[in-house]
Amino acid sequence: MNCIFTTHARLRMRLRQVTEEMVATTIGHPDRQGSGYRNRLLAFKRFEEGVLKVVYKLQGDRPFIVTVIWE
Repeated sequence: MNCIFTTHARLRMRLRQVTEEMVATTIGHPDRQGSGYRNRLLAFKRFEEGVLKVVYKLQGDRPFIVTVIWE
């Protein structure tokens, strides 16, 4: 999956030890989905470390990653 990452998302990924592959898996095969603030999309996926929440929006057909959070 060809995602676009904000600088904020990259910093959070590094801080929280989240890989691009984990983000792509979460968006491509979420355990659950939702909608967030300002028409952003939410995707949730369980990993060994916990449940990963990816906040993103679509830019054309590409996910634009705003941030990632361990829940």
